[in-house]
Amino acid sequence: MLYIAFWCCVSGLNAQTATIVPSTFAAGDASVARQGEWFAFHNPALLASENKVSASAIYENRFSMKELSTQAISFACPTSLVNVGVAVSHFGYSNYSELLAGITFARTFDKWLTIGVQFNYYSVNFSNSVGSKGAVLAQIGLLSQVTPDFFVGFNAFNPTRQKVQYQDIVRDIPSVFSLGVMYRFTDELKWLAQVDKEISSDPIWKTGFEYQPVSVFIVRIGGYGAPFIPTLGAGVKWQNFNFDVNFERHPSLGITSIGVLRYVF
Repeated sequence: MLYIAFWCCVSGLNAQTATIVPSTFAAGDASVARQGEWFAFHNPALLASENKVSASAIYENRFSMKELSTQAISFACPTSLVNVGVAVSHFGYSNYSELLAGITFARTFDKWLTIGVQFNYYSVNFSNSVGSKGAVLAQIGLLSQVTPDFFVGFNAFNPTRQKVQYQDIVRDIPSVFSLGVMYRFTDELKWLAQVDKEISSDPIWKTGFEYQPVSVFIVRIGGYGAPFIPTLGAGVKWQNFNFDVNFERHPSLGITSIGVLRYVF
């Protein structure tokens, strides 16, 4: 019960994002317009930029508590007609957990318009005595290349405001709308910015920079929210493997760490 109460506190502090959606290693978590790599559950349109089959695994440890951790895996497969992706994310522990599974389709029509659609199934396990309940929800993403170096992205997560209800227990699934940009100053330096708006919460701003001094190494710095949460991360490429880490520090709750391992076939 102590952990459930603490989880409720965390959800209240981060009401703009769904708990089950893992954070990304993008600078400042500004991921919706980060063209070139697909982050599952953040913007399905970015799947269209994947030109090789790839698999990713994510582990997010919130505030150094394993009960608040999120694990996710995703798989992307480009085809001649439409790119296809699947992803599964799990949050929680034995007495409370959430599961989110989705299948994604994305296609670029021209540089002005890339569209992605994701169909998600969300379920929550309230307790061993209550059991689990689920709901199907949609996700829609757009990406536009305004200039060769300027991209605009949009994502709508659960726009129909689906929720899960079991007897007197109601679990609202956040409806989050995100609008973001990415500007490429050079091939080595990118700036990202984004605003997220959950229906019943104030908007949250995110921004950050990514700098890649050499082809095998990248460093990221940024921040988001109020109170301001700074982020710092780095990534390494070795043959077909990409390994990325990111750290966030909440002024009251402490450090959240994120690790991502990606393999490109």
